[in-house]
Amino acid sequence: MSTSTLFIGQNKVDLSSVDSTNNYAAELLKNTAIADGTVIWSHEQTHGRGQRGNKWLSVPGQNLTISIVLHPAINASKQFYLTKAVSLGLTEMIKGIVDEKADIKIKWPNDIYAGNKKIAGILIENNLRGDNIVNSIVGIGLNINQINFNPAITKASSLRLITGKQFDINTCINQLCTHFEPRYLQMKAEKHRLLNNDYHHALYRLNEIGNYKKNNSVFNAILTGVSEEGKLTLKHADGKIANYDFKEVEFV
Repeated sequence: MSTSTLFIGQNKVDLSSVDSTNNYAAELLKNTAIADGTVIWSHEQTHGRGQRGNKWLSVPGQNLTISIVLHPAINASKQFYLTKAVSLGLTEMIKGIVDEKADIKIKWPNDIYAGNKKIAGILIENNLRGDNIVNSIVGIGLNINQINFNPAITKASSLRLITGKQFDINTCINQLCTHFEPRYLQMKAEKHRLLNNDYHHALYRLNEIGNYKKNNSVFNAILTGVSEEGKLTLKHADGKIANYDFKEVEFV
């Protein structure tokens, strides 16, 4: 794999088809010593997974569907900094490709939006030993060349839809590795303030009024930030400020 990184993406497993790259990586970890930064790339995922138990649907051969195996060696209380590092690396990679053609933002906790449409998603699964994360599997799905989506998915975009160009997926993987590695190293160096500031700067709906749903009830609130633990901070119409876990509240 031709990449200018120190270790992210230097080892790669290239698959034609698999149920889920995260599942494949988890099985490998059970019996194999896998180098930090190893990329599992499949041209097709038959049962790709997303956040909240959702499926990640992708046309075979048209999009980026990978998992990156990491050994972050951080305390579990700091796990959201890995989310920030991955989200920022992916956002910056996309921005470098689309230039000013779309407003690329991080929709909490770690979806990537182009304007008001989703272009990428992230699923991070951590393995703990005591209070520390010994390895993480970072699943990333990025819509690249797909232009037709399931009619039920009304808010989806791709690099091709934004730019009008077709892309080589292997080149996109290299670009992602190049952008993600410095963010990962910042996390390992505990540059938390930098990651916090940049993550907040990239947040979708930051300081804007939006609709949210909790327990099937919709309400208006201003998104003011995200806590260190990864909870969404919303300011309600009555001035009350509350923090929400990603399973507690949804964007509407």
